Amino acid sequence: MSKLLLKDYRVKNGLFQREVADVLKVTQAQYHRIESGKSLANSAQILQLCELFRCTPNDLFGIHGTYIVAMDELDQD
Repeated sequence: MSKLLLKDYRVKNGLFQREVADVLKVTQAQYHRIESGKSLANSAQILQLCELFRCTPNDLFGIHGTYIVAMDELDQD
């Protein structure tokens, strides 16, 4: 997960790390490690972050257009 995107979404939504940590039910230190890229969020946490920030997992990971390209490649096989 791009640490820059995660922080950008948090700041854009006017939230502190502690508030996001509370949503994820982790400590602020644990969330800081996720946001700084030192730890990875699990799938449930990713879905919680997407709900909180009103975005898709692709948005959160900075993935754009990859799905369409991958599907086109599958169609060619």
